[in-house]
Amino acid sequence: MDIQEQERRIITRAIVAVVLTGIVIAVVIATPLINQMHTRAALDAVSVADAKTKNIQAIFDLHQDLAKQTASRSELARVLGEYARGQLNVDAVQDFSIPRLEDSARLIDNLAALIRYDADGNEIARVGPMASALPDTIPVPRQLDIQIYDFADSRSATPLMHTISTIQVDGEMVGTDLLLFSLSSMTSVFEAQSHTQMCLINADRTRRIEFEPLTKTFDIRPADTCLADKAGVSTDQPEAFFRSALDDGTRVLAFMRPLQGYEWQLHMYSEITRVFGNVTRDIAVSILAILLLSALAGLLVWRALRPVVQAMVEQASQIARSTEELQLAYQVFEHTHESIVICDLSFNIIRANPAFADIAGMTSKALKRKNLRDFLDTAQQRHQIPEDVHKQLIAENAWQGEVWLKMPDQSTFPNLLTLSPVRNNEGQLSQLVLTFSDITERVKAEKQMLRLAHYDKLTGLPNRAALETHLEQAIEQARQANSQFALMFLDLDKFKPVNDTYGHQVGDELLRMVAKRLKHCIRSSDVVGRRGGDEFVVITGPIYGDDNARPVAEKIVAVLNDVFHTHNHNIQIGVSVGVAVFPNNGVTADDLLKAADGAMYRVKAGGRNAVAYA
Repeated sequence: MDIQEQERRIITRAIVAVVLTGIVIAVVIATPLINQMHTRAALDAVSVADAKTKNIQAIFDLHQDLAKQTASRSELARVLGEYARGQLNVDAVQDFSIPRLEDSARLIDNLAALIRYDADGNEIARVGPMASALPDTIPVPRQLDIQIYDFADSRSATPLMHTISTIQVDGEMVGTDLLLFSLSSMTSVFEAQSHTQMCLINADRTRRIEFEPLTKTFDIRPADTCLADKAGVSTDQPEAFFRSALDDGTRVLAFMRPLQGYEWQLHMYSEITRVFGNVTRDIAVSILAILLLSALAGLLVWRALRPVVQAMVEQASQIARSTEELQLAYQVFEHTHESIVICDLSFNIIRANPAFADIAGMTSKALKRKNLRDFLDTAQQRHQIPEDVHKQLIAENAWQGEVWLKMPDQSTFPNLLTLSPVRNNEGQLSQLVLTFSDITERVKAEKQMLRLAHYDKLTGLPNRAALETHLEQAIEQARQANSQFALMFLDLDKFKPVNDTYGHQVGDELLRMVAKRLKHCIRSSDVVGRRGGDEFVVITGPIYGDDNARPVAEKIVAVLNDVFHTHNHNIQIGVSVGVAVFPNNGVTADDLLKAADGAMYRVKAGGRNAVAYA
């Protein structure tokens, strides 16, 4: 065998070995990568289904809570209790209840109608924008449901959600409230991409709620055989997802989620080609890239055995490609809108991109060797980089948390910080890469949601839920300190004539003015809130003796007797105040509320506009 033949065989074997190595590497890398990417895509789809389920669950819970709040109004329940005991006739109950129910109905955005029944299921009152259009007789349902109601006028039938809550007086059921809502609150949940479909199916598989995206309306249709039945999946214990096929043969990833506490299920599916389409494409591109690199490596081996000049040319081209990649990385670092900082292990800045330099009000050069912690708001104790962050980076290879960056004017704003380690050839931490993402809008939204949940929208005072929390805290503090405090139940006198005479706009403004006066006449240790309607509650700080609360109560009466000036009207009202003292009049929240409420009604019966102790 001559030298040329040996050279040919060596080159051939080297090229084949390199190509085969690349193929083996492609197979080894692609197999777990395919599984991982498919799993990730499926989990993302599962997360979407779970999120929509939680959203619908929250909507159902919210509307059920609205029914409970309406049924819990003490003065309306008291009147219905008197009617149940035969002390009032139905006309008196209606005259008293309808105006107050109408006031409550106006505060609920998507309410269609509110119907009140007595203990025997006979309709007492009906209010709301669609009350007159609904059928004359609507039986009392047993729980939250969605049904089609035929309107008495020319409007077409539409599905409505109804919720119920019993009305009780002293533990006795004296009536029921039925609230009917439009389904507009679920529109944002049902709006989805064209390749995703979802619906609600009731437990006995007789009705299906569907959303029409073109008209943005809901419709109730008979429930056909669902994908779970076709696939043989148990509906009692549904899986996270399952694969099925539509009637036209389209393969889908299907989800079935029960709504806890309600006899409804969410059914949803997404086309598999759309769920895994990008995954398949990315995998194909990756495998092709590996194969191409293997072929290129074989070519490089062949070229490496050629004259030295040709090898140097190839080396130069490799350097050019590397330089282009570095240029690309540099462009990303310099022009991204997110702030990026490279630090040593002591958080001394090595390099910062222009986005961070703009926040710091300094040039990138001036930032070098400055400590990153100098640009963090140390007053935000809950949002700091932990001292043992290096241990977390070693264990988890990343850290993420909320921090507040300081601007040159010392103003601060929240950021989501992602901290990634850079390791040296020995695998030890050598540098840190920090990426800051502005989350100001998200934090504002979270604070707004928290405020809406605990403060009255009209007056800005703590609402019923917040008052219950304050009362429980006051009881616990008084019990531990062996001290007393007073609970005052306030009910405005002559407020209904204001609404009837001047309209609800004046009435709402009057409530806001009342709230403002109450906040200015109580002590710093006291809490005032609005239970609803024209009812307010004051929880005092520690007092020393029953009469210690009387000056506060009498000041409230005096302040609210002053004339109110609003909308060019001079309005005179009063207030009836019932006072209960812990622990003399009760040791639980319910006992204190009942005692204060009873004292207030004694004031009402005795001429109003005064203070009475339980």
